[in-house]
Amino acid sequence: MNEIILTAGIILTLWGLIESLWTTLWIDGNSAPVTSRFTTFIWKIFRMLFSAGNDRKLSLAGPVILISTVLLWIFSIWLGWTLIFYSDSQSLKAESASPPVDFTDVMWYVAYNMFTVGNGDFIPNSSSWQVVSSFISITGMTMVTLSITYVLQVVSAVVAKRSIAGQITSIGKTAGEFVAKQWTGDGFGAIELQLDSLSQQLATNNEQHLAFPILHYYHAARIEKSQDVAIAILDDALTIIELGVDEKHQPAETIMSSARQSVSSFLTTLQSAFIEAADETPPVPDLSILKKKGIPVIAEKEFQKKMAKESERRKLILGLLNNGAWKWPS
Repeated sequence: MNEIILTAGIILTLWGLIESLWTTLWIDGNSAPVTSRFTTFIWKIFRMLFSAGNDRKLSLAGPVILISTVLLWIFSIWLGWTLIFYSDSQSLKAESASPPVDFTDVMWYVAYNMFTVGNGDFIPNSSSWQVVSSFISITGMTMVTLSITYVLQVVSAVVAKRSIAGQITSIGKTAGEFVAKQWTGDGFGAIELQLDSLSQQLATNNEQHLAFPILHYYHAARIEKSQDVAIAILDDALTIIELGVDEKHQPAETIMSSARQSVSSFLTTLQSAFIEAADETPPVPDLSILKKKGIPVIAEKEFQKKMAKESERRKLILGLLNNGAWKWPS
């Protein structure tokens, strides 16, 4: 028995199992170390191949990354079990007369044990290897079940995040437009109901991003379905209302605080996808559209001074947009 090949096989098998179980079942642990870097690497390749403006091509990144991740886990376990059996030249025997079992034969044996594609032409050569073969079947069924469940959960979360984005961008394509359309002449109408609903949806969405960081790599084919852009619009809209509008016309503080906290919680998920703040600060929102609507706002210079204190937060959101190949909505 070749102990080096056996050790390599055990390590590779355990690594594949740990990476897959960590990523799919441990919702507080983000993606596993190698998986998270693997997904980021593929996304960066897409970013290099397709620059900003190629939204439809970039939208393929998410499905490709998802499928590649699952295949990475499966292949590592498949190869690991193959090395374990290949480390012992007497681990398998052919049911009929044939040349000695080679590496390809071992791969075939492990494959049909993992995925039950047939009875195969080889059998374990001892009771010990029969027991090991049963573990191949167990890991195979586990991986298939986990992979299908993981894919369905991710796709469901993608639909949810695009639904949230659509709700926000349908009101306004910029923060100023979002705020202006809410104004009724003497107040912000039903904005409290909207913000409360968005806060609840974002709370669920934030947990999904923590559990599945791969969601950050699902690029929308249309800007109105981009959650990155929607987050920038919503956060700046909240900032405009909080810092730029007369206090007596602002929505309830609890509603504003809840909405703001929902956005802040989303920003904490960026670390799991290795998204960093931009070096530059995004442009300060233009209050002119609010003035035209008759919304009582503070002086421009005073507003810019207050906005300067929000620069770090807004740089992080700009970093989110840069990572997703989007431009700041202004």
